[in-house]
Amino acid sequence: MFKYLFLLFGFISVNAFAQQQDEQLAAQYMSNNEYSKAIEVYERLFNKGNKSTYLYDNFLTCYFKLNQFEDAEKLVKKQQRKEQSSPYYAVDLGFVYEKGNQPDKAKKAYENVLQKLNASYDATIETANAFRKRNKTDYAVAAYQKSRKLNGENTNLFCIELAQLYAEKQETGLMLQEYLSAINQNPEMLEDVQGYLQLYLDKDIDYELLKQTLLKKSKDFPANELYSEMLIWLYVQRKDFDNALVQTRAIDKRQRKQGQRILLLADLAVANQKYDAADKTYNEVLLLGNDKPFYINAKLGILHARNQKIFYSGNFTPLDLTALETEYNNFLKEFGRYPFTAQSSRELAHLQAYYLYKYPEAINNYNELINMARLDNRFKAECKLDLGDIYVLKGEEWEAMLLYGQVDKEFLEDPLGQEAKFRNAKLSYYLGEFEWARAQLDVLKTATTQLIANNAIELSLQIQDNTIDSNEEPMRWFARADLYLFQNRITDATRILDSIEQIYPKHELTDDVTYKRAEIAIKEKNYDKAVLLYERVYKEHGSDILGDNALFYLAETYESKLNNREEARKNYELFIEKYPASFFLNEVRKRYRALRGDGNSN
Repeated sequence: MFKYLFLLFGFISVNAFAQQQDEQLAAQYMSNNEYSKAIEVYERLFNKGNKSTYLYDNFLTCYFKLNQFEDAEKLVKKQQRKEQSSPYYAVDLGFVYEKGNQPDKAKKAYENVLQKLNASYDATIETANAFRKRNKTDYAVAAYQKSRKLNGENTNLFCIELAQLYAEKQETGLMLQEYLSAINQNPEMLEDVQGYLQLYLDKDIDYELLKQTLLKKSKDFPANELYSEMLIWLYVQRKDFDNALVQTRAIDKRQRKQGQRILLLADLAVANQKYDAADKTYNEVLLLGNDKPFYINAKLGILHARNQKIFYSGNFTPLDLTALETEYNNFLKEFGRYPFTAQSSRELAHLQAYYLYKYPEAINNYNELINMARLDNRFKAECKLDLGDIYVLKGEEWEAMLLYGQVDKEFLEDPLGQEAKFRNAKLSYYLGEFEWARAQLDVLKTATTQLIANNAIELSLQIQDNTIDSNEEPMRWFARADLYLFQNRITDATRILDSIEQIYPKHELTDDVTYKRAEIAIKEKNYDKAVLLYERVYKEHGSDILGDNALFYLAETYESKLNNREEARKNYELFIEKYPASFFLNEVRKRYRALRGDGNSN
């Protein structure tokens, strides 16, 4: 008995192996455009009873390539007889007629499929998919529409499927109608529909149509808050926070959220770097009264938004800085220094150190946070890193090393500890201790955080490339200039860079010096000069380590500093082409899509 079973299994295995070989052989013939030979193998496979859809499609394609439409018709009809309930072969029969330049017969075959369609949900999906497979979008739409009619004009059926078909046909109005019907039928699909719309709405005119549709729906059905939710989402996508606020204020009041919805909108405005809009929106929460639950959150939000505006825009006056410092101090006097106000204390310390140069006050604020009871240890460690940076600004490197070392030891193998190790390595580099710096940087090349690993690799290579010979003096000068730039000693940094170029005119540091001058130009808000310098680094040293950095910051300068979206888009596009393996690639793609008009997709 076992002997016969063994022989049977052996026969099956040999058969399966032979079939696999035939499939591979047919695929090879197809890839070589040897369609006649492929047909011979496919005929052999089909005669053995193989029902693979993949093989059938390839078999049919071979007949099409050789214009053997009668043979293709026979193949389809043969499959149709085997699976009479499947609409795929009935649609394929029309497709064969179409390929064979028999449009009347094709139309009749397609319409015959529709005529036989019943009210079954599964049969409708299968029939529409059969049409979609052959790119017969209009017939797929007709299948869904007929099924709706057979189900008593039920417009709640197949909303998502029809919306996607209308999107393919670029019939935006009908697409929107179906998506809105879908969320009316099932409000839980709201986020899914918003995701679909981000994919399909790529023109301003499409967004305008959606806006007008939603405004009309909101007016006609004021009790249906889904339309308000969609409007808020749409306005946020377009970064139109004024109109988003109008809708949010109304829905917050109706839902009795006491400012919670408005607060969330303000947070979104900050995330989108719309700081003035965020300020205005937080103030709407304050207007509800200081007895409301989100009053303090709004106060915190306003301070944070104003801080971020200074930090990211660079557009401020000395008066703006002192006014913001006063607001922080008044807030902390009113609400005290507790864990819930800790972030504001940290922002105040940063403002004092980097913009007002009030180092003693900043150090005092950080020490208060580090010694505060019940404050999260991770937050305290971040404050230690901030404080270490301030000691670097002051030229007290030993104090900075101690703080970095404490965090490194406390958060060993954690990204926070790795960041501390990187800052210690960079401080060693500033001080000209290149061998020790590289030893620490080499450890960080495999850091869990990609940013830290990338920064470690870049700095290590920069040190290596510029200390090849025995004369490390030019690199020591450059590191000192780098430190001066960090300390905002712009004149001193520029003086050293000038010396390097005069004394070592053909040194390997040429691209590094030019790149550093571009950073100085950005600090001095001389953006046109920065553009020229970044362009020089990219064009003259594009294959070196700073090539992708220079092109990225060139595009960013055009986008965020000069508001030249077209030049920014061109340079982001060039970046994608030139640096497909760069650390910056994902960010570049996101920005490029936004500038090209693909909504806010990531």
